[in-house]
Amino acid sequence: MVEYERSKTVPASGGTVYAYVADPANLPAYISTMVRAGAMTGGELHVAAEVEGRHEEGDARFQADSAARRIEWGGSGTSAYHGWLQVADAESGSSTVTIHLSTTSADDADQVEQALAETLANIGRGVG
Repeated sequence: MVEYERSKTVPASGGTVYAYVADPANLPAYISTMVRAGAMTGGELHVAAEVEGRHEEGDARFQADSAARRIEWGGSGTSAYHGWLQVADAESGSSTVTIHLSTTSADDADQVEQALAETLANIGRGVG
């Protein structure tokens, strides 16, 4: 597995940030490649994304834990792609958002790092 992790301090409370990121309706607003997310039953979402010029669509697992202020996701079925996002309180009413991704290929490392940076920036704008 190839692991990626990036954090950013956001000028909003942990509760505000978590409420924003845990709502599946907000996923296309902050995940840089996602264009649609629709809730299904049993913690599943149907998602669509534009990735490197191609359209990808499928079902994904999405689990939110409000007590831990953590969301976890992954591809459905046998997909090895998965990740988590956690929100922690920081100083002066701000919070720290950490995103962790696990995937099977390092071929797209630069694009993954860019997507993580864009996603964190979008979260900051979304709650700011």
